[in-house]
Amino acid sequence: MGDAIQERGRFFEPYQAARFSRRGFAAPPSGRQLRKKLLLLKAGERCNIPQGAEVFWFFFSKKNVLSFFLILASCAPRLPVPDTHVAVTGYLPGVVTPAAPVPDAWWGIFGNAQLDALEQAGQVANPSIGEAAQNLIAARQNAAASNGAFLPQVGLNPPGQDLLSRQSYPTGPNGYPPYTIYSLTGAVTYDPGLFGAAKYTFKNGQALAAYQQAELDAARETVAGNIAAAAIMYAGAGEQIATTRQIIGAEQRLLTLLQGEYVDGAITQLPVLQQQSVIEGTQATLPPLETVLGAQRDRLAILTGTLPADFAAPALPLSAFALPAKIPVAIPSEYLQNRPDLRAALAQVAAQNAALGIAVAHLYPDFSLSATGGYAAETLGSLFGTSSALWILAGNLMAPIYEGGTLHAHKAAAQAQLQAALLGYRGAVLAAFGQAADALQAVQDDQVALTRAQGSAATANAAYNLATAQFNLGAADYTTVLTAQAAAAQAALATVQARTNLLLDIANLQAMMAR
Repeated sequence: MGDAIQERGRFFEPYQAARFSRRGFAAPPSGRQLRKKLLLLKAGERCNIPQGAEVFWFFFSKKNVLSFFLILASCAPRLPVPDTHVAVTGYLPGVVTPAAPVPDAWWGIFGNAQLDALEQAGQVANPSIGEAAQNLIAARQNAAASNGAFLPQVGLNPPGQDLLSRQSYPTGPNGYPPYTIYSLTGAVTYDPGLFGAAKYTFKNGQALAAYQQAELDAARETVAGNIAAAAIMYAGAGEQIATTRQIIGAEQRLLTLLQGEYVDGAITQLPVLQQQSVIEGTQATLPPLETVLGAQRDRLAILTGTLPADFAAPALPLSAFALPAKIPVAIPSEYLQNRPDLRAALAQVAAQNAALGIAVAHLYPDFSLSATGGYAAETLGSLFGTSSALWILAGNLMAPIYEGGTLHAHKAAAQAQLQAALLGYRGAVLAAFGQAADALQAVQDDQVALTRAQGSAATANAAYNLATAQFNLGAADYTTVLTAQAAAAQAALATVQARTNLLLDIANLQAMMAR
């Protein structure tokens, strides 16, 4: 019975199988001769495979069969390289912006140790960065899994069965009495991924991993920019609150002076009531500023991966943020190459191009090899005997003939998706350079605004001091003092707001230019 269940022999025994007609053939060519005739062209060109009897000898020569399919696996349809070139020369029309490298830890240009600590905490504990990092790991593992499908697959027994299989048969062939077969088999399968299937699958996995890497970099820069913005707005709100309280103190001192003069009968009650109204109006501006301060404090807590109730806000005076003398600006070509969202859009183009290659590869035949070997016997004692050995070698060739237009539709869809990705990249480039132009213009405008606000504040403060002195000497009336006081208060707050805006726009520009 052991002989009855054996499937022994060689893989087609090509030389013996052809001996009935071999006399009419020329001597079988060597593998080297055939390999010379297999013109392995660049991607997209077909392999020029020899015809007739030479193909027969080459296909089924055990020495050359693996080489043949490895060569076919390297033959991929030619795909045009997607045109992603964009010529960039600057950011603003007619303006040459001095370029300087943007440091990775760009927030260091503000010279604020508290901000540095917040940035470091955010890079470590922010959930969005951790999520993006896990997506990158998943993309790399998925790419490895996809590539592994085109490597030899080795296993013991069919999936779901025990390592040692036992199967009983109630009756044997030709009235043979019932019997039991014990078997232990292993299988090796190999799909070389012909006509670019393996090549473009590998490229697709690489592109998707590159996309997730760009997404991770974008998440890091987004968190860094948001932390800097929240810290600056927190400091700005605190500075406005402090300035407002100083204004209230000055207004209160003037009210005390007016009350004394009213008691002495030197003035009427009207100036006293007017000053009290001014103080109450100034005090009414404090709650909205306190709301902004609390909101930015909570924002810092969340960005650094901490619950607001557990977050201890550091001291962040606005004056502790230095205004850099020279603001780093990336070279336009480097900005185009390094900005994370542009790298992500470019990776999407590469992924869609590889997906098109896979769709085209499906239009061509697919071939896989399989080998099964092991032992089978009626008794466990004879299972590992030489007469119980068995093995099978087989090849599976699948060639599409008529698929109802499915494969060509998939190819057309992949082409459309590639064009969409190219347009998406173009749109991302336009948006990125538009944002850079806006940020550069905003920084320039903010610098002018801060200079003017500082000059206005100095003038208004001098006018207020002069009006107060003249009022004390009786040379100016109260209306003059009140007007100068309001102007000085507004100028002081405008200076704080201008400095805050400049710091915010510098941080926005640096986060945008970072890699």
